[in-house]
Amino acid sequence: MILFGGMVACAAAPRSDGPAAPAASAPAPEPRRAYDTARGGRLFDKWTAETKRTGAEPARMKDLFGWDLRGQKGMYGPEHMNKKNALPVDLLSWEGDVAAVAARLARGGDGVPAYAPALTPPELENVAALIVAMRDGELPRADQVLTLTSPAAKDYALATGGDAARGKALFAERCANCHGADGTKFLLDDGAYSLGSHARQKAYEDWFKILNGQPGSAMERQVKGASAAEMRKELLDLLTALCDRTAFPKGAATAADVPDADPRCGAALR
Repeated sequence: MILFGGMVACAAAPRSDGPAAPAASAPAPEPRRAYDTARGGRLFDKWTAETKRTGAEPARMKDLFGWDLRGQKGMYGPEHMNKKNALPVDLLSWEGDVAAVAARLARGGDGVPAYAPALTPPELENVAALIVAMRDGELPRADQVLTLTSPAAKDYALATGGDAARGKALFAERCANCHGADGTKFLLDDGAYSLGSHARQKAYEDWFKILNGQPGSAMERQVKGASAAEMRKELLDLLTALCDRTAFPKGAATAADVPDADPRCGAALR
């Protein structure tokens, strides 16, 4: 019996001159591609450090879209840090699968530069996989770790609920070998910050680096949770621990540390 536009027609039974041929089996579905979202995050952060390419290169993605991937709708927008390079493009609103998002990054348009000359297709797919994973809730987003406030209140505040004791244990396990037990083994931004004083003032950046790693270094993803919720809790615990100015002092850093009652750490500031 065959359907034609909702009508039923009868087909003559095929003649059989021998044993019936075995039914063809359906092709096995292709396995889902495995993407490295942490590598995608490092490429988003500073892809030139990852690829070592030179010449005419488009801008760093983080400069255009911010550490929260939301462009002018997020931390870098006019209501907050007002970064002049931020685009009116929210990457977390882009539709489509990894291939579609990668193709959009490759060709550019609507103010977004074309990244195809700078990044290979697999590299673009890793960046796109990061975007899709954050969009679809497979990785934590900035707004689950930090809350946007106002310029007068330093633009953001660390979310509540972090466990400083667990964060210190995670730091000792995963970070102290490189950064030192108190985060002062080496300084950041040309000596301006220790790890602690940086996190107390720039957690909008540090959450991303803890999640994805530091471009051009041995640091890779430092959270190991099996779900976005578990990774988000590790991020929050680590950042809460780093709000302790005694356990993680500024050391010999040249920039001032946060004062008492600085709003960014909230009640976690020690």
